[in-house]
This record gives sequence, C-alpha cells and structure tokens, in this order.
Amino acid sequence: MRDRALCSDVTEAAARELGPIAHHRRIPAGQVIQSEHQGFSWLAIIVSGVVKLVKAQKDGRLQIVGLQYPADFVGHPYGAKNTLVAEATTQLELCCFSRSAFETVMRNHPSLEQALYRRALDDLETAREWMFLLGRKSAREKVASLLVSIATRIMRPIPGVGPGLSQRFELPLSRNEIADALGLTIETVSREIRYLKMAGVIATSGRRSVSVLKPDLLCTLAEGEDR
Repeated sequence: MRDRALCSDVTEAAARELGPIAHHRRIPAGQVIQSEHQGFSWLAIIVSGVVKLVKAQKDGRLQIVGLQYPADFVGHPYGAKNTLVAEATTQLELCCFSRSAFETVMRNHPSLEQALYRRALDDLETAREWMFLLGRKSAREKVASLLVSIATRIMRPIPGVGPGLSQRFELPLSRNEIADALGLTIETVSREIRYLKMAGVIATSGRRSVSVLKPDLLCTLAEGEDR
C-alpha cells in the first residue's frame, strides 16, 4: 500500500510535513465515516479495508456509486460539502489528517496538490467506466467487471496469477450490496456467480471468500469478448 499511497507521489519535504499531522484510526465494518450530517473536518488515506460511497435521496433511496480501496484518498480538500456518504464495508485502518492542517501542507507544497489532482483525474476516469458498466454492460459482464475490479484493487497481486488479479480475496460487499451497486436483482447476481463457478472461472468458500481460477477468462467475460 505504501508504494501506491499519496505520500509516494510527493516530494520528501511534503512527506516529512505530513508525518507529524497524521494519526491512525480503526473503524469497524458498517460505520459511516463521512456524511453531510457529520461534517468533513478530516481527510484520510485507506491503509486497509474497503469503503463504499453511497448517494442517498431524501426519500430513502440509496445507490452505491463507487468503492475505495487501500491507498485511496477519502475526502475533498477545500470542499465545502460532499453529497456522498462514505461507509466502511469492512474493518478499516485509516491514516487520518486534520483538514485544516492538510490544506496548509498543500499550500506549502505544490507537489501534494498535483498528486491529488492526478488522483482526481483517475477517479473521474473510474466514474466514467462505472457509468458505462451500469448503462451498457450485460448482467454477466457487470458481475465479472466488479470481481475484476475488486481482485485488482483489494490487495497486492500475486506474481504469475493473471493480469494483475489477486488469486483469493474476501468480497467487501454482500450479494444484496452487489445487486444494488450493479442495478441488478439479487437473484440475477446469484445466477451469474453460479455460472462463473460452474464454468470454473471462480470458486467460493463461505459467504464471501472468492478464488479466481481463470483470471484471463474472467477479464474476457468482463469485456464482453466471450460471445
């Protein structure tokens, strides 16, 4: 995670100033860590665990609009408001910063601001891919795409196991949450996971443990090339 985190993209001087203002927090699964009601007085880098970003309507409707993984940045410097709710889907370990202190370091070190800008562009590209996934992909492609995304982001890849895919991981979302995130029914999600198991692409153990047996084929299915 250290090699992929924000601190690796800034100058040594900026990294030295970030050190004294950082503190670690552990967050249990299911806890909301940021929302409009809680305010946004702090920012964080995810050390371990997964965060889901949820858009909530006043009438109670919810939509998972993204996931954040180790090395991702939580929060928006200089942002007056954020309409998304950030919730821990697994136990989290965060490296946290006071917003005001972090913004001071940003003003003093342009390399930090530039690093955040580059990550914001990456987030924008991810959001566009998510829009395409929801709007144009089939149910099978959606489920395969989500598994590829999780497998490539949730932990360091294992050498020799497919194109950057982890061999085994724990799903950070329940079947209900997967259905919500992909705009599918839980029955459809279960059917597509069952297909992937029968085809020998993945294996499952317990409620959330997934092993990727055929990473190349999983990627092919995600791209809709196995037609």
